[in-house]
Amino acid sequence: MTRPGLLLSCCFLVAAGSGLRDMAHAANDLAVYDDGLRSSWENWSWASVDFASTAVVHSGATSIAVTAGPFTAMWLRHSQFDTTSFGNVTFWINGGPVGGQRLRVAATIADSGQPFGFDIASLQANTWQQITIPLTALGAASSTTFTGFWIQEFAGADQPTYYVDDVGITSSVPIVPAPALDHGMALYDDRFAEGWDNWSWASVDGANIAPSNSGTSSVAVRSGPFTALAFHHAAMDTTTFASLTFWVNVGPQGGQVVNLRALRSGNLTAQSFTLPTAPDPQQPWHKVTVPLDALGIAGAPDLTDIWFQEMAGADQTANPYFIDDLRLDLGPAPAAVHVTVDADQRLRTVDPRLFGINANVWDGAFNTSTTADLLLEADNRALRFGGGSLSDMYHWQTNTSEGETFQWATNLDAFANVALATDARVFITANYGSGSPEEAAAEVKYANKTKRYDFKYWEIGNENYGPWEFDNNTRPHDPVTYATRFAEYFRQMKAVDHGIKIGAVVVAGEDSFANYPDESAVNPRTAATHVGWNAVLLATLAKLGVTPDFVIYHRYEQGPNGESDSFLLNAARTWGNDAAAIRGMLNDYLGAAAKQVEIVCTENNSVFSNTGKQTTSLVNGLFMADSLANIMKTEFDGFFWWNLRNGQDLANNNKFSLYGWRQYGDYGIVTAATPAGPADRYPTFYVKKLLQHFARGGERVIAATGDYTGLGAYAVRDPRTHGLNLLLINKHPVATLDVKITVKGFHPARPADVFSYGIPQDEAARTGLGSADIARSKTTVHGSTFTWRPAPYSATVIQLTRDHDHDDDDDHDHGHDHGRDHDHRR
Repeated sequence: MTRPGLLLSCCFLVAAGSGLRDMAHAANDLAVYDDGLRSSWENWSWASVDFASTAVVHSGATSIAVTAGPFTAMWLRHSQFDTTSFGNVTFWINGGPVGGQRLRVAATIADSGQPFGFDIASLQANTWQQITIPLTALGAASSTTFTGFWIQEFAGADQPTYYVDDVGITSSVPIVPAPALDHGMALYDDRFAEGWDNWSWASVDGANIAPSNSGTSSVAVRSGPFTALAFHHAAMDTTTFASLTFWVNVGPQGGQVVNLRALRSGNLTAQSFTLPTAPDPQQPWHKVTVPLDALGIAGAPDLTDIWFQEMAGADQTANPYFIDDLRLDLGPAPAAVHVTVDADQRLRTVDPRLFGINANVWDGAFNTSTTADLLLEADNRALRFGGGSLSDMYHWQTNTSEGETFQWATNLDAFANVALATDARVFITANYGSGSPEEAAAEVKYANKTKRYDFKYWEIGNENYGPWEFDNNTRPHDPVTYATRFAEYFRQMKAVDHGIKIGAVVVAGEDSFANYPDESAVNPRTAATHVGWNAVLLATLAKLGVTPDFVIYHRYEQGPNGESDSFLLNAARTWGNDAAAIRGMLNDYLGAAAKQVEIVCTENNSVFSNTGKQTTSLVNGLFMADSLANIMKTEFDGFFWWNLRNGQDLANNNKFSLYGWRQYGDYGIVTAATPAGPADRYPTFYVKKLLQHFARGGERVIAATGDYTGLGAYAVRDPRTHGLNLLLINKHPVATLDVKITVKGFHPARPADVFSYGIPQDEAARTGLGSADIARSKTTVHGSTFTWRPAPYSATVIQLTRDHDHDDDDDHDHGHDHGRDHDHRR
């Protein structure tokens, strides 16, 4: 949903007064209305519309006067045509003498209104403003069955007359960049947003259809005495935020006494804000912005709760009020950001298996030179095959799924062709849900003995704790059954090739996925009883005397339809918590044997299902970089992004409030086009390619800290070049940061290579103008303290070379293997 006020940053606002024609169409622009509907355009409106109004005119002699009842619309309709050569819908609009109308624009495809609506901010009285909406934002780009668009009343109320003039559809590249800027973090955006839970003890309907300020729903609150609409979040830092904004509708009666309150670490602050609750039948929705310092949470490290609490001790269940579009507003960036890199504080050595990606049986373009070239271009180091939930239905010998006869596009041999050509370390997922230890052992024999692929890492099943996973065992998703069968998989597969490594599936919590309450395990260290998947699984393996070579963890940051750019860009900080939790459980249940067990993540992405535009946006590329950089600081030895190719999905969260111009989701980092052009590579591909200049295995992760959470700062030392590589991720959507960098224990020489990817490259992929590829440049570094100014929404790698005139530590590791791996081939 478009935020009220967002229009100012996305469209042109022009005051009244021009008497000239302002459409200024290019030769192949399409005029829709100028003093009358153009040929082939029809009035299909169901609001009251006058196409020859002279009351308020932008240019020429007439305009369209629209008097809209609840949810009625002006619909300008055309017979079906192709929009491939067009970019925007554009028109001028005036709120008339009263103003305040709440309107939404939607395209029609084959005369069907599309779900991708564009919300116009409340119209200003007696003021003309030009609205320019990219067809991508309406779900109508490159449509062959476009039939026009409507402007619909969206507050569910009778509206004063407004006026529309100079309507057209412009050609070629959209005039205005399509990406929206989500300047903050949503708490409610048609639903409780990602990371924010409903902890209310008032009667609350979070899917109230009418009235709503924008989008499809609002929160209806029916308060008893001292009850509250309550939003809860894990303790979060508010440093990057300035205020809390929401829209409130107190209904026809109003008069509720409601205080806005905040809690830090579960404790109420002393400050509060009283909501305005006087009813206004002419404009029932009111925008409220509250500075965070007025709630006692400015710069707080531990905001946990936001309450809207009834404070009069009165029963207001029959007098509801409504809240919509609640968000934390991003504050201005600090004048200076400080980053300190300590080259002497080493955290770990980088494993090349951290630079992996998933490949799938449905990828018909996988076994091609295009795929091999793309993987080599991105310097991919590891591949996982047969992964995802399909793996628990997939039979490798027939290349079919359980109960099906059709064959998948890519079989084991086709996968091996590309894996060998790109020298990738390989993880294979064996079928647990419908397979057998014998089937898995036969796969090991075929791959490593018959074909001599030497695939080293083998996973038993996918997410077998989850009810979504296919499992035809008598007790599906049962940790005891899984552990018992894992032992047999382990025995039979190792009997074929004792050199392979075999992994078991785990989760992050000791009590997570307690699928069978009749099963439990006692933690040997704490003596506490637990019923979760990990506890029962690990205790059963210990009892059987079987220790997996590694454990497999999957992590997706958000659920569908609640995606938040701000949330995603701050989500990766907790990888260390997951690593510590998993290692703690391994140590507790497996004892000394746990030391030999590696931890790998073989799936990570933005959202766990129903991909929307965020997955194909620049934001997801920046998240990928942040996720990888954070996991590199932990003991995880493998990291695989989900996935190489997946397929575009148009039907999910494509809200304009999310950054990005692609109006579709896709888990993949590239499309299936072969050969692949610049726009066939998503930002996640380019960021993966960028990161090869930061690390690819053998580097030493060193400490890097900053004083602004809107900047991710990470560093490694490369013993091969004796250099130091710095990764900076600017998470601010509009601010170029002034970063002061101090490097300790390393003296950089003056010339430094710089690699970056951000908005200009993503826009080049959209427009076809300029280069969509990684930007390369050089900079001069003066001493151990220098300044860099990363652009908004960008990832930058700065490669510092060592000044040989200084006598710092040179990472003398002569004779050590700094090659691609230490585990011998795949």
